[in-house]
Amino acid sequence: MWQRMPLPTPTMPPPGVQLSEPVAEVDDFLPPDLRVPSHDEVAGRMMPWLRPLVLDGEVVTCAECGAYRDWIIISTQDEIWLRCRAGHQQQERRLDTAWYNRNSAPVDATHATFEDCLRHLGH
Repeated sequence: MWQRMPLPTPTMPPPGVQLSEPVAEVDDFLPPDLRVPSHDEVAGRMMPWLRPLVLDGEVVTCAECGAYRDWIIISTQDEIWLRCRAGHQQQERRLDTAWYNRNSAPVDATHATFEDCLRHLGH
């Protein structure tokens, strides 16, 4: 059908009008205070996980105190770490960065220190 359609006829601009106007260059990059650090500028990311974490059909518990909910999940250097409310940390080898990225929300803040981020997340 498209082969039988007539070609559009180009319209000519009125005399004295240029076909292409010079375009003003605009710096549309975000100002420094609105920029988010890139992944290579960040040591890691953290998110709260308030409900129990179930992996392979079992509830993950803290190896030291037995806590099973209210985790901080830490993604750093292609490793996933769990931190319970009591401050115990353990590596979780069944999780990977892809899992973290699928389950985390967009970054809402950046912090200069690990402790600042923990305070921001309520730990």
